[in-house]
Amino acid sequence: MRTASGTPKHWCERARMARASASHMQDLHARRSMLEIAERYERKARRAEAKPAGITLPPNNNNKGH
Repeated sequence: MRTASGTPKHWCERARMARASASHMQDLHARRSMLEIAERYERKARRAEAKPAGITLPPNNNNKGH
């Protein structure tokens, strides 16, 4: 399945694929890492859902030289 990059559907599909890969991993460290990647994809999906289409949010620049 091919979805538009950056859409909530895209990130949910990436999370699903990462979880599927993790389910086949024997190495616990590798499995944990893959599940963490899946969680990051899910966070990206939630952010994409919250952001109206066509609007680019500015980068989070917490380090402004203060």
